[in-house]
Amino acid sequence: MDILINCLFAVSGGAVSYLRNLLPELSRLFEESREGHRLKILAHESQKQLFPSIPDTNFCLLTGPRLVSYRRVLWEYRNIHKLVSEQKADVLFIPYQIGPRVAGVKQVLMFRNMEPFLFHKYRYSLRSKIRNILLKLQSSRSLAMADRVIAVSDYVKNFAANQLNVQASRICKIYHGRDIGFKPEGEQDSNIKLLRVLGISGDYILTCGSLLPYRRCEDVIEAFTRFVMSAGMRMKLVIAGSGTDTAYGNLIRRKIEGSQVRELIIPVGHVSKEKMQTLYRHCLICIIASEVEACPNIAIEAMASGCSIISSNSQPLPEMFRNCALSFQSRNIEDLIAKMRQCIEEDHLRADLKASALLRAKDFQWTKCASETFSALVEWD
Repeated sequence: MDILINCLFAVSGGAVSYLRNLLPELSRLFEESREGHRLKILAHESQKQLFPSIPDTNFCLLTGPRLVSYRRVLWEYRNIHKLVSEQKADVLFIPYQIGPRVAGVKQVLMFRNMEPFLFHKYRYSLRSKIRNILLKLQSSRSLAMADRVIAVSDYVKNFAANQLNVQASRICKIYHGRDIGFKPEGEQDSNIKLLRVLGISGDYILTCGSLLPYRRCEDVIEAFTRFVMSAGMRMKLVIAGSGTDTAYGNLIRRKIEGSQVRELIIPVGHVSKEKMQTLYRHCLICIIASEVEACPNIAIEAMASGCSIISSNSQPLPEMFRNCALSFQSRNIEDLIAKMRQCIEEDHLRADLKASALLRAKDFQWTKCASETFSALVEWD
């Protein structure tokens, strides 16, 4: 069986991380396959450097200017069927939830972005609203036509079946893996230098992720402000991440500037992987207040780093964390403050949360993800 994986959609962030971790493992499984299954990777020449261990013969590379956003989508609708035919593919795998229907092949999509289906609950800029409306329409249509849908959590799987009317028999759940670079220990001197570069010293609470309305960073800022003022503490709040929604970015800047403990809040923006690893390792608490996720990388990274985690009770976070995070009622500032106080004051609780997080993180493995994905691509009735 010949499998063609379309990787053209992966431009940055979680999509690139997913492919960079999955494809080497998946390529190895195809090389070891005794059934003669073959793998071809459709990518732009600029993406090739992401996969140095994969043989050149496994690639179908596009050259020239790289198309992004709607230009890429239009190009795929016009040309992907030709490439599928040229590669004599039996299965077309698009590790995303949007793609043209191609006749004559089994088509596998991945449902990994819940934002287009729930964004209407939040205040977005006009541009972001239009983008999410289009993504919702395209996603619903594409997922309904797919022969198989890979859902990245039970929450996403149930949503596809119950809200999008995708047949349950066509859905399989496959968690992401964890990046082994995220771990509780690191070179101490290097870690301290990186924190100093970011302007961080002493104890700090961390919140992270793309700055989008559903991440509820404003709740963390308010809870932190009220907590440190009432407790008389001087610990810091570090906000790591950037976003594309201008209106929400402006809101967060106003919240920070309006805080009575402005000097204790450190927005570091988008940081490198190395700096992010250090931020996880040394934070006193990591707070994830998000209300819209599918299989969030930040949750897996925080667990793998051995963080003491406080999380909102919005799915799929309870599914991801199980019993390794303190849960608070989403948007309930008083509840979040209470959980912060409990976690700060009880050293043994933080130690238990760290140990539980490291244990739970072992359930997220790229070798397992690759093995289950391999089966989803080659096993058909």
